[in-house]
Amino acid sequence: SSGINAEYGGATPHPNAAPPAPSPNGSYCLYVANLPETSCKNCLLYQLFAPFGAVASVKPMNNVNGLNHADDHWFGFVNFKNYNDAYAAIHAMNGSTLNGRSLKVDFKSEKKK
Repeated sequence: SSGINAEYGGATPHPNAAPPAPSPNGSYCLYVANLPETSCKNCLLYQLFAPFGAVASVKPMNNVNGLNHADDHWFGFVNFKNYNDAYAAIHAMNGSTLNGRSLKVDFKSEKKK
């Protein structure tokens, strides 16, 4: 057991939004915010999202220039091979609670220049 107890919130992602285009490698990238530090090892992030479909890759990160402090704010990227799997993960995981933290999950948006 990974020790992860997620309560699924079932919040719906933007239902009227057009599906995003896949990345150049053909996957659909999700941005996952407000992760507790304990979930930020690749295998745990993968285990959290793999039940929704084929995960191409995961990348946990924090916002303190790579320094690992217990109170850092962690986030991550999860790439799905299939749009429907990515959408199902957003629908189930956005607003869910993981180790006392409410997750924010949506398709990754392009940075504004």
